[in-house]
Amino acid sequence: MTEAAASRSSLAWGLRALGQWRLIVLLAAATLLLAAPAALALWPALDSVFGRTLAGDHVLRNHPVFAPADVLEFLVEKKDVIAAAWRLAAGGAALAVLFQIFCAGGFVEVLARQDRAAIGQFFGGAVRNFWHNLKCFAIFAVSTAIVIGAWIAAVGAASRKLLDQTPPGASSSRALYTAAVLVGLLLFALLSLLHDYARIARRHAPAAGAWRGFGIALRMLSGGWWRAFGLLLFWLLAGGIAWWTVIAVEWAAPAVSAAAILAHTLLQIGAVLVRSGVRVGAWASYVAFADRRTPQPAAPTVMQPAPQVGRAFPSPDLVGDTPLI
Repeated sequence: MTEAAASRSSLAWGLRALGQWRLIVLLAAATLLLAAPAALALWPALDSVFGRTLAGDHVLRNHPVFAPADVLEFLVEKKDVIAAAWRLAAGGAALAVLFQIFCAGGFVEVLARQDRAAIGQFFGGAVRNFWHNLKCFAIFAVSTAIVIGAWIAAVGAASRKLLDQTPPGASSSRALYTAAVLVGLLLFALLSLLHDYARIARRHAPAAGAWRGFGIALRMLSGGWWRAFGLLLFWLLAGGIAWWTVIAVEWAAPAVSAAAILAHTLLQIGAVLVRSGVRVGAWASYVAFADRRTPQPAAPTVMQPAPQVGRAFPSPDLVGDTPLI
């Protein structure tokens, strides 16, 4: 990281990265393209039920009574089409996960730079680190299943032992389950941090494998867990609030004209852009945090030749003019 980058806080560097509009648009466009097959599969059914019909008018006007009933009727009548769309959506979600794994290397490559992100550098870093990031994700998935599964089993055993005689709905059982959920979320967040910083590790050790990457991530986070967790929490809450605000505005507004429908479409695209921007900002903060936690190699010392005090023999240029006796 440059001196200008090092002078900024990790959070400020992430907020600055929100100006990387090319990366944000790239992520949003990929998300919309992956969601398109499921939407196109539903289009004929939606058009036949809601297109130029009374039910469609109820939905466009967001009628408080009839709109939910019409949507529920559509879900029942077109369950086969919806099941096919769900299968397409599941495939798109799997491709989206692979795309996020692919993008991680590009984020690490470009988001700590002072200049604007170059798309070529982004894709170069993404391709170069894809296999490493895929292995890191596999380790994260397996370790999460083991840790969270063990925690759920431990909570179940404790609840059977401690709450055996407790009536359903008691405050003690609610407190235990609330604490169990909070601890489970904390464990997942810590594993997620290790996973993200294991992918960042190749910025400082380009030849590092997946297991060594997790070791480097652990050293990066040692002594700075709470600051790293604070970055994660900030982007999670700020991004969640911004995303839900856009969704709430879009959901509550009626679409009774062509202009209103266009506004709905733009709000939906805006929600995708907000999510992509949060992803870019969070990655920039993580990369900056990792750079600040990793000692930078010292500049190589240039050795100056030692001055010559005298000559054991006369210079060859002076041999012809210097008497030998």
